[in-house]
Amino acid sequence: MSGALALVLTALAATSVGLPEPAVHLDTRRVPISLSFSGQQVFLSAQLPPECDSALAIMEGPPAGFVRLMRKGRLVVFWMGVRQYKLAHLPELYLVDLHCPLCNGMGECPHQAEMAALSKALKDAGLAIGPEAIASRARLEVLGGHAEPGEAETVAKGYWQLQESRGVYGLRGNAIRISPDRLLYHVFNLGTKAPEGKYRISTYFLRGRTLVAMTRNDLFVRQSGLVSWLSRLAERHALVYGAFTVLIALSAGLLAGVVFKRGAKH
Repeated sequence: MSGALALVLTALAATSVGLPEPAVHLDTRRVPISLSFSGQQVFLSAQLPPECDSALAIMEGPPAGFVRLMRKGRLVVFWMGVRQYKLAHLPELYLVDLHCPLCNGMGECPHQAEMAALSKALKDAGLAIGPEAIASRARLEVLGGHAEPGEAETVAKGYWQLQESRGVYGLRGNAIRISPDRLLYHVFNLGTKAPEGKYRISTYFLRGRTLVAMTRNDLFVRQSGLVSWLSRLAERHALVYGAFTVLIALSAGLLAGVVFKRGAKH
């Protein structure tokens, strides 16, 4: 597997300008988010070019703007916020699928240490993926203070873990399979927390230590139905949206009161 580490390390250092763009097929270009949305799989496939022997893919969602984070600490006997941050320049969704030549997408991959070494090697070359990419791209502002040495990396790592628990960040080291007839395929899993927006999927085709080709595809995730209507109402008519939500809450309360009152009579 160490050969695969060197393979990806040098390959991504090459420029993608002027490289061929093999066709990468998505089973869908649009993902609607409705009230019943429970996540969706996006299936990707491609014919591996004759000169290639491996690949990796990155799905990146729209930029998140900035997010506020708080670090809790213990003061005497109470746990409370002791440090606040603003984190910027990060995507709302970031998923990475890698190819393990030894496991080839089959079964449990025992090469997690090698995958961790890959991430470190890519970071050292300025081409990080996964948590290292998020840490290198993050711009941290400490509210009411100054960042301490290593604090930015610690906060970015914590943010990755938070987003990973929500299903919007992730790195899978044995996700891509290449069949005997050189058909590459894998699946990106969009969870229920997938944000709305335009996603970019970058697929890199590799030969030995050289980047041979790269293809980019777009995926559009859009709210639909009642979810879309409520979202537009909240953005364009905040007062009407507020009144509407209050009305729904009151109606639900009255309905619950009637139901329980009837139940009490029995």
